[in-house]
Amino acid sequence: MKITAISNLELCGSKEALKEKISRLCEAGISEIILREKNLSVSEYCALFCEVLQICNHFGVRLFLHNFLDLAFKMEHKFVWLPLGVLQNFRQNSTRNLSEFEKIVVSAHSTDEAKLALNLGANALCLSHIFQTDCKANLEPKGLDLIRNVREFWGGEIYALGGINSANFRLVLEAGADNIAIMSSAMQTQNEAKFIVNFKI
Repeated sequence: MKITAISNLELCGSKEALKEKISRLCEAGISEIILREKNLSVSEYCALFCEVLQICNHFGVRLFLHNFLDLAFKMEHKFVWLPLGVLQNFRQNSTRNLSEFEKIVVSAHSTDEAKLALNLGANALCLSHIFQTDCKANLEPKGLDLIRNVREFWGGEIYALGGINSANFRLVLEAGADNIAIMSSAMQTQNEAKFIVNFKI
């Protein structure tokens, strides 16, 4: 199982604090990092990504470039994590080949979205949101059935996201997910090493 931390600049308060948080998570043994900062301009994101990539490379942690697919092509970065709409738009407007990427994780919130993501070229899925979460307080969670239903037709890699913690992550794995992705608690923990240990099987 991979534990993937999703960045949130707002929760950290500053770019320096975010970089320090990512450094501590990497040192503690996080599996992967997603730099998910859609509110930044492409140039701002690029600058931050380059700095975070240095941190992740130092610790041997995989970093996903999120959302900005054209930037991923330009930087020749092999690992991308995309909203479904970004992938749809790319397929409608570009002739470039996604085979340049080693891993393309696409977010899906239903079985139909999961099927569409796979048809458009995803080779891994992120299913959300599984449990109730403050980030989406007004939205009904999809529940474990989303994972089970997707697993019926997809044998590849599934990440689960949304309200996952040390008390319930085993349920997610039992339902068929391979990995878990966590944002708020990863960004807010005061003890990164303990945070990681709590998810050990």
